[in-house]
Amino acid sequence: MKTNKKNTFIFLFLLTASVLSCAQKNKKNQKSETSQPSQSSTSEEKQEPKISPVQKITQEIDFTPADKNASQNVKILMQYFAEEVYGKKIITGIMDCAWSDKINMNEKVHSDTGYYAALTGYDFIMLTKDDSKTWYHPTQVEKAKSWWNKGGLVAFCWHWLNPVAKSGNGASYKPEEISFRIPWNEKTKTLDTNSNDFSYIKKDLDTVAGYLDELQKAGVVVIWRPLHEARGNYGTVWGNGSVGDAWFWWGASGPEPYIALYRYMFKYFTEEKNLHNLIWLWNGQGEQWYPGDDVVDLVGYDIYDDRNSNGAGESYFKDLLAWSGSKKMACISEGGYIPSSVAVQRSSASWLYYMIWNDNDNLLDDSQKDNDNFWGGTKFNSKEMKTVYSFDTDYQIKLGDESLKELFKKMK
Repeated sequence: MKTNKKNTFIFLFLLTASVLSCAQKNKKNQKSETSQPSQSSTSEEKQEPKISPVQKITQEIDFTPADKNASQNVKILMQYFAEEVYGKKIITGIMDCAWSDKINMNEKVHSDTGYYAALTGYDFIMLTKDDSKTWYHPTQVEKAKSWWNKGGLVAFCWHWLNPVAKSGNGASYKPEEISFRIPWNEKTKTLDTNSNDFSYIKKDLDTVAGYLDELQKAGVVVIWRPLHEARGNYGTVWGNGSVGDAWFWWGASGPEPYIALYRYMFKYFTEEKNLHNLIWLWNGQGEQWYPGDDVVDLVGYDIYDDRNSNGAGESYFKDLLAWSGSKKMACISEGGYIPSSVAVQRSSASWLYYMIWNDNDNLLDDSQKDNDNFWGGTKFNSKEMKTVYSFDTDYQIKLGDESLKELFKKMK
């Protein structure tokens, strides 16, 4: 379907919602994840928190995919984001636990709320390890295909392990633990693509491209978030005079090599690997790390700030708009706290979606440690926050919502 390149969003006032009620949903006869997803029934009329009108930030959104040859489904999904969600509602999301089969995050969400999140995030963290085939069951790719076939949206990130060492102590992404860095020619200010280290990078890119192509052949559109959180604390000067470092090796050399690698990946995947099922989400966490509008579809910020708690994260939202020239839709690409429907609607932020990080299987035995889990514990999200102020509200889009059903009909 053809779309206009730009869509102007002017959100003046939100309608006042109905009066707050503490009524909880009747969670009897809830279906498991393997059955056809549906909304749980309720024995009482659902009432949502009262919202005061607020003016939203005016944005001129460019939702034309960065990939000039993007699939029709990518175009349809981007239009859905821009016209039916952004500034009107927010999509719910949960991160799968990529390194453990002990936890089913989709079912944990359903058990606590009576709903499934609309979006599930997956991770290629173990797919380039030498021993991945021996213990990586079920694969993230198979889970993603299954979720898509249930009418759910799919996102992928990549905790990219050391391209040189795939096992032992060297199998890490932390710059303080490994010496691997982006191969960079300081004289020419370009990637050193002829270096031995770059051959390892390209090998990993080929591996991941193969999995993304498998998803493409299955008709799955992927919100692709490569090289995430690149800035970390790079260049941050602390009170004691010390300077912070990046959290991952792909950010340890600074913005310039990072941007070059991001842009190389974009071109390599779209032009040489013919991957046209990707929505490119930039998540560099800093203005100097923005790679350019021509290789970005969405912008995201990872928010774990205790000061923000279950708020709207309005300051982060404004930062993203400033860094991207206010042309890209913004999302909470990772987070520990559910943004309250009340807080978001009372703010000027127009988040597209949020993604709550997975629980840790090492924190499941001790009750106090379990409380530290982002979803399962109550330290970050209370029972009421998971239900009355988020999943119970019509403002938050869940799996099985009518708009998603109509979307998937278009994406046949």
